[in-house]
Parts: sequence; C-alpha cells; structure tokens
Amino acid sequence: MKGGVLFLLSFFLISLISADVISVNSGGSENVVVTASAEIEGFFFSFNRGPFLPSPVLTSVNGRNESDTDLNCSFSVADPDDSTLNASVKWIKDSVLQFTLNYSEISNGTDYGSILDSSNLTLGDVWQCSVQLNDNYNSTEWANSNTLEIIDISSPNITIVSPNSSVNYTTLNIDFNISVYENENVSTCLYSLDYDPNVTMSRFNDSYFFGEPSFGSGNHFIEFYCNDTSSNWGYNSTNFTVLDEAAISVSLSDNLITGVEWNVEYLPIDDLDATGNNLEYATSYYINISAINTNVDLYVKADGDLFTAYSDQLRLGNETYAVSLVDANVTGIAKTQMTTNYVLIADAISGDSVIYMKFYLDAPSNQPAGTYTNALSFKAVRDGQAP
Repeated sequence: MKGGVLFLLSFFLISLISADVISVNSGGSENVVVTASAEIEGFFFSFNRGPFLPSPVLTSVNGRNESDTDLNCSFSVADPDDSTLNASVKWIKDSVLQFTLNYSEISNGTDYGSILDSSNLTLGDVWQCSVQLNDNYNSTEWANSNTLEIIDISSPNITIVSPNSSVNYTTLNIDFNISVYENENVSTCLYSLDYDPNVTMSRFNDSYFFGEPSFGSGNHFIEFYCNDTSSNWGYNSTNFTVLDEAAISVSLSDNLITGVEWNVEYLPIDDLDATGNNLEYATSYYINISAINTNVDLYVKADGDLFTAYSDQLRLGNETYAVSLVDANVTGIAKTQMTTNYVLIADAISGDSVIYMKFYLDAPSNQPAGTYTNALSFKAVRDGQAP
C-alpha cells in the first residue's frame, strides 16, 4: 500500500513538470537540472509576506498647532497579500509614552488616522506618534512620526468693559477695565490715552485688567494692548467723552479709605485724637478734589455707630470732626458733631483742592476699652446741587 501512495505522488509531480524543464549538462555530466513549474513552486514554497513599514505624519487638525485643536497621526496601510490589517499607535509626549491606541480591520491600501483629543494638550508640549502594522502573522518595526510642539499663535481677544463709547460721562472718576478670553495666557496689558506713552495695567485675575488714569473733560481716545506668553499681541480701542459741565474727581487718603480709628485705652476720654490725626502735626485724613469748568460742593456723613473688632458699640453722637481747606494741621478749627446725614464741609470748590480733616472721640467711664472704627461716605456735587 505504501508503495502505491509513493507511486501516485511521483506520478503527480512528474505530471507537473513539462518536457522542456529537464536538461543534462553537455560535456557528459550526470547532473540533472530540474526547473519546477509555477504549480510546484506554490505547492512547496507558499508563505505570507508582512505589511510595508508605515511613514506616519503628525499634524494638528486645523493646522495651527494650538492646544484647542485635536492632533492627527496619519499613515498609509499597505500589505502585499492581505485585505485587512491591524495597527497600534503610541502617543508620546516630551519623549515619554502616554498611552497606546489599537485599531483592527483596516482596509489594505488606504490612508488612516489616529486622533488625539485636544483635552490632552497644553502649551509647550512636544508630541510624537509611533505606528506599527501587523497582519496577524507579521509585524512591522515601530515607525516614528515627526515631532510637533503645541504653540499659541492667536492674539489675545480684548473686550473693553470701560470706558464705554456710548456714554457721555459726567465724572472724571472713570476706571479703564478690560477682559481677555479666559483661556489666553496673558503676560501683560497696557493702555495709551490720547496717544500718550503706554501705561501698564493692574491685574485683577488671569482675564481681567484695570487702570486708574488721570485726564480732563472733553473727547478722548483710548488704546489697549495685551501680550500673551507666546508673544502674540492683541489690540482694541475706543473713544469716550467727559462732559465739561460735570468734570469732577474725588479721591480719599488711605486712612479715610480704611475708616477713622481711635485706640481707647483709658476711660473716660474727652476729645481723643483719631490715630490719623497725628496730634499737632499734619493729618493723614484728607480728600483730593479736581473740578474742571464747574464748582463743587463736598458732603460727608457717617455710615453708622462706631464698633470694635469684638462688636463693642459706641454711639455716633460721641464723634466730632474739624475741617480745613488750607491747614494740614487743622489747628484752631471748631468741631462739628458727626451724623448719618450728609453735611456740607466744603463749598464751591474749583480747580484742584485738598480738604483736611481731624476726628475726635468722647467716651464715658462705663464704655469698654478697645480700638473703635467708623466708616464715612463722601459725595461731591456741582455747586448748589443736593447730595
């Protein structure tokens, strides 16, 4: 039986060899050269050929390389003898592997892409992708893409909060306020008023900047500039008008801003100087007023009684004050009792003026000792107007 099988196999092989594939070397050699037909070669030597090495290219989806757009690792899928292939994509940031994504059943002869979501990106990252193809039998080497740095090429978007071009202002107390798109990494903001040199603005937070300029009445032109950490400059500008008839500016000294304060150590007390009075020297309580093309009346009132940090209360009737427009020491001036109603303290002021104030306190023997403070409100109006 075994001989019969060998005979059939030999017959099958001989039948696949054509008459012109057997040759004997001239010169009498006994060597026989046999050239197999295509069918014989396929029968004995069939094998699977692996995919071609990919050439991945890394780009940002919108071409701007910014942190608010996805990245795309694109590559061609090619194999000599398979209809579908698998791919693995490594995502590498700053030369450190972050994660690997796997894809299956990709059609042979097509272009493919692996997407990295923008939520993974921050400014300054350097990304790269690496791709490997396999056909379930053979795998390529890992092929690296180009590197791509995440940058910022967008100019800061500046929104002008104030001044407002649609408003005719009736005061000189106008702050310059701007906001910047919150995802911008802004390093500094500047303003130029009426083409004067740039002034650096104060930063309230990462997206809000302000300035406190000095200017007079009339028409003004303001320009704003913001520079981000990638050296991109943003720009915005506007016009605004301050009416001549009400060009008034008021600013308080630091002591008045924080409130009037007395250190009550011994009781009873009579006409105790406030801490900012500085006794017989120049007071630290004063108001600067600027009035252009108008005269100004200045009023003051207390916001309520006096209190300590421990909520000890002293009635407002115990507080008095004195005012001078010429003497920073406020000497020999009659005292007025403080109330919660506006009281005129400077009448028909013009130009630039300073109003000096000193404050005094009485307290009975049964009053607790401590540091008492009082908050005041000031109002400047055109001469003759009610506060």
